[in-house]
Amino acid sequence: QAAAGNPAAAARNISAALMHGVEPRVAAFGLHALAALARREGAVAVQHYLEHRRPTLRRHAVAAAVAIGGAELARAVAERVADPDPGVRGDAAMALGEMGDRGAVTPLWAALDRDLQGSLDPQGTPLIRGCAHTVARLGDGEAIVRLLGYVRRAPFRSLTEAFELALRRNDLPDSVKTQVVSIIGGLATRDARDFLLRAAELGRPRNP
Repeated sequence: QAAAGNPAAAARNISAALMHGVEPRVAAFGLHALAALARREGAVAVQHYLEHRRPTLRRHAVAAAVAIGGAELARAVAERVADPDPGVRGDAAMALGEMGDRGAVTPLWAALDRDLQGSLDPQGTPLIRGCAHTVARLGDGEAIVRLLGYVRRAPFRSLTEAFELALRRNDLPDSVKTQVVSIIGGLATRDARDFLLRAAELGRPRNP
């Protein structure tokens, strides 16, 4: 009912209810509503729930922070890259790319290395995928080349979406994109071949 009213008042009212304290299921709905409203009036509650003891609510708060945006929430989301829950870490790393926080690229390298050393999952962790995605979305050509250094260190499937994103960017030099194709082609694996087939589709001109 609150979300159906005036957006600014709705965000204030929902935020006040969340700060007062509600059961987890209601808090999840409230954070979802604040994300849908995308109003700055909800930022205080979202920032509060980024530090909630329940990982599921922290993940809802990350999603709401992306919708609301702003430098203060971006900084709060960046702190969740070191969250004890792997799902929250991955969501936070991915969110920084969606929030356009280019300053987050530098500290993501340390987070990526840390998860790489501690992970035994052949598919990679949510954080590895999130870090790679944000670097590919916001990093410059030098950052993309640095990310290529992880091709033989990280599970390849955790990097493919990131490199496909890099190939779609119009602001990256062709020389960098050529390096992406060359290094991945050198893997000579089935996954690398599938990636190259998709890359060829990306580079094929569309019919008008």
